[in-house]
Amino acid sequence: MAFQIRQPNQTIDDFIAFALRPENSDRNIEFVDGEMIEKMPGTTENSSLAFYLGFIVQSHCEKNNIPCTISGEAGAYRIGQNVLAPDFAYKTTSATPEYPDPIAPLWVMEVISPNDKPTAIRKKRQHYLEANILLWELYPDERVIDVYAPGQPLTTYGLGSVIPVSVVQNLSVEVAKLFR
Repeated sequence: MAFQIRQPNQTIDDFIAFALRPENSDRNIEFVDGEMIEKMPGTTENSSLAFYLGFIVQSHCEKNNIPCTISGEAGAYRIGQNVLAPDFAYKTTSATPEYPDPIAPLWVMEVISPNDKPTAIRKKRQHYLEANILLWELYPDERVIDVYAPGQPLTTYGLGSVIPVSVVQNLSVEVAKLFR
């Protein structure tokens, strides 16, 4: 769930300075199209979906000696002139103490709750796609995952499906395993 912070459009540098203030250290704030959006805590069920995907990916990478950095909803990335904090993110470069991380992930997943606004979902989707980031939108109530792979049409996967992950060598994810 997100809460819009009503303020006039800002620059990304203004936003970063605001986000780095000590009084904002515990807030999870995104910056999308010149506006700050505070991400509210979600359900533990939704959080566990992203966490479990991270576990699957991390285990696969360790077993196959693949460079792997995973982050969750508290990890912010600079993507163009936006700061986005996906529920799950994967990249092959190291995590950085810099805020926001200047190296965009290769793959992200957003867990979509019924309270998420369609306009906000579309805006974030557009920024991920423009940056050629593999995007999964997971819909817990329907138990489906929409996959937006760069240069490919949208594909929807349900419980009986296995999703190939193009950005991680030899990885595919059984949808049913995420909804254990």
